[in-house]
Amino acid sequence: MEVTHAAQLDASPALLALTPLFVAPLVAVCLLLPSPAGPLAALATLSLALLPRLLWRSSQPAEGLAFTLANVLYWNLMYPAAFGSLPLLAAGSLLRPRLFLPPSLLYAAYAKLLSRPDLSHGAGWRFFSQHDWGIVALRRYLRLRLHVPAALRSRPPQRAVVIAIHPHGVASDYRLAMDGLLYAALPGREVLTLGASVLFSLPLVRELVLWTRCIDASKRVAARALAAGRSLQVIPGGEAEQMRTRTGVEEVYLARRAGFVKLAMQHGAALVPCYAFGATDLYDVSPAQHRRNAEGVLWSLSKRFGVALPLYRGAFGFVPKRRPVDLVFGEPFEPACKVAGNPTDEEVVAAHASYMAQLRTLFDTHKAALGHTIAFTVRSGGYARHCRRPPRSRAHFKTLNCR
Repeated sequence: MEVTHAAQLDASPALLALTPLFVAPLVAVCLLLPSPAGPLAALATLSLALLPRLLWRSSQPAEGLAFTLANVLYWNLMYPAAFGSLPLLAAGSLLRPRLFLPPSLLYAAYAKLLSRPDLSHGAGWRFFSQHDWGIVALRRYLRLRLHVPAALRSRPPQRAVVIAIHPHGVASDYRLAMDGLLYAALPGREVLTLGASVLFSLPLVRELVLWTRCIDASKRVAARALAAGRSLQVIPGGEAEQMRTRTGVEEVYLARRAGFVKLAMQHGAALVPCYAFGATDLYDVSPAQHRRNAEGVLWSLSKRFGVALPLYRGAFGFVPKRRPVDLVFGEPFEPACKVAGNPTDEEVVAAHASYMAQLRTLFDTHKAALGHTIAFTVRSGGYARHCRRPPRSRAHFKTLNCR
């Protein structure tokens, strides 16, 4: 098993100019406030965006108070600034239409009519994905590692693969952080990640996901990418898995999700299971929060609009707990298909069952080395239970549910 370490990539000062871009809507709204509060708030926002780079440099060890504080300040500003860009621009357009409305409409026309790389082959920016300060700091914070087998690494890049990652986790922070490592982990292979359509409608979030090689998750776009010889990365659990994530519970929503398997078979691509060990340990989800996430208004929103807004608690606001995340890739396998590119329903069902078996084997093979359970019990309905150590109470149990 080959391991690619996040420490191999450093941040580049050449990308410093992008930091004000990601807080621009927030700064602009601050300037709408009466003087001197408005200018002071705008200056404070810009200072908070740049201060983390002064507190920690990527040439320094990723430990200590300064490193943690740098991540806390940066991501607790960037997450709401980016994901809140649409309501911020809307508020500005209502309060100062002459100032905000023209650039907002121009951006909307550009992003939805003139430039649609999300519907084709993406707009990956390798230098950004590898060397952006925030992404580098997040990789170091998560202690992110990719474990890639020789069989996958040596597979010719022109022979496409569909990499399926499990589980989604509350926020799938690892997805953003891992893209820069994939260039070295899978040299020569262009890997595009399928992302929820709503992400490409949010200013700044759109740029962030495009630069880290995301494309729209529609079947048509995915099929076009595979037909062009590109490889895909998917998180099959989607919003359902995200909304139902429980702390420390390895729960995979897969039993009724065979679309990615059929897609791979239709285009002669190999399937690659990948398990994200540690992804469910990054945030705390209380029983009450889980109930509200898995039913009611929040659940209805995720089902109807594809917008996942789970309730959770990080270590410091939006910043996750500092737990190591290891993405372990399995070996590629090509499901049997009697007529190439035209699998029958029976062949898809058989391939899906084989995939689930390989995912279980992958988990079982690496769990002990990565600090997980040694116990494994399969129950009816694909239910399996794991625990990190001999159980002394219910708190020690971890589960792997294939639903």
